[in-house]
Amino acid sequence: MSIFIIPRNNDFMIRLNKTTLLFCFILFFHVGNTQNLFNTENLKKFAAYLQNTRQYDLAASEYERILSITPYDVTVYPELLTAYRLGNNCQNSFQTLETLKVNRFFENSPVASEYLKLTLTCNCCYEKPLFTEALSSLDATERAFYQLGHYIFSKKEDALISFTSSNADILNNNFPDIFSNALDIQMMKEKSPFVAASMSAIIPGSGKAYSGYWGDAVMSLLFVSTNAWLSYQGFKKKGVKSITGWIFGSISFGFYTGNIWGSAKAAKNRNTAAYNKLYNEAKNNYYKRF
Repeated sequence: MSIFIIPRNNDFMIRLNKTTLLFCFILFFHVGNTQNLFNTENLKKFAAYLQNTRQYDLAASEYERILSITPYDVTVYPELLTAYRLGNNCQNSFQTLETLKVNRFFENSPVASEYLKLTLTCNCCYEKPLFTEALSSLDATERAFYQLGHYIFSKKEDALISFTSSNADILNNNFPDIFSNALDIQMMKEKSPFVAASMSAIIPGSGKAYSGYWGDAVMSLLFVSTNAWLSYQGFKKKGVKSITGWIFGSISFGFYTGNIWGSAKAAKNRNTAAYNKLYNEAKNNYYKRF
């Protein structure tokens, strides 16, 4: 039969009380830290850390979490918009922003500006009411900046010409580099596909030279002229019955007609490449101001 012996001088009770106190301290310490960990200020610090370390998707998730707790915290919206923009999050961000009713805070210029920067980065949503609302919240100078960006990023040449003409003073005084880009786009001289094709019909390859593709021009001239010469030599020796003459003549004619079509296409490609270069320069100048 086992006998339970109570320790003398209350050692057991002392140890029990100490253990209980230690357990309670650990429990309250853990609960306190957990509450502290998930308060909004610490969430902001953690989101800022993610933003600074270029973990933009995770940062956006944290800012969304904060707004689910404090949806009227206007200081969070610019950070969320920046995370979307730097993370190039264009697929779901605008739907989320509409759900959050971000337009309630467009009177705060950093919110409106960051929203417009996001639209330019994603090159979308210009026709939506939120874009117009954000524009209307800014002063005339900032409105001109983002409106011009809309026309440049979406390659609306007619609107670009009209807008730069009517806002030349504001744009030139405040954004001279971008204004210069816009003028370069308007003043660019295109190569005519018809002229390029006509030139190559007269002298093979000259249409490609006209479009700036000198290497292709030389190759086209060599191919056509070499095969034409070989065809001529074949017909010279054996007349119209010359197989060699017909073979090289067919090859030469094929290169000749293909060169005419290729010269017209070269002019179109040159125009596209030149426009893209100018548009990309303008975009880079915008990104520098972001």
